[in-house]
Amino acid sequence: MKRLLLFALMILSVSSLSAQQISLFDKDREARAYIDYDKDATIFMWDGTPVAYIEKKGKNLCIFDFDGDLLGWYEDGVVYDKEGYVVGAKEGASSMISHTKTERMKRMQKLPRMRRSVTSFTTTKPIFKRQWSNTSLTELLYFGKQ
Repeated sequence: MKRLLLFALMILSVSSLSAQQISLFDKDREARAYIDYDKDATIFMWDGTPVAYIEKKGKNLCIFDFDGDLLGWYEDGVVYDKEGYVVGAKEGASSMISHTKTERMKRMQKLPRMRRSVTSFTTTKPIFKRQWSNTSLTELLYFGKQ
């Protein structure tokens, strides 16, 4: 009985650890990045590279690179670029992301760079569209391309 209880507690602790990470899928339904809420909403690529973070500004969840530049927005589980097009989403967040492919094993996380403080935030949030961006999730997060 004690072993069963210990096993149940181990399962619960493992599932609560993974619950703090949200996988982000691209338009090919591949897991490319994830948000780690245990690491201050830092976004990591699947290879463990920290590339961005989410910060609340007013009512908006904004995605910034570590230099403090705005990359896009995160709303209702969907990642939008600066023009309001979809670049990725968590599973089930949108009809655009359903039946995702099996997630590969994540690599060990690398240490994030220090975040620079965001001194000015003047970009107006666009009207979000239900169309894919020409920019991939990987390009947006790694290079801030748009």
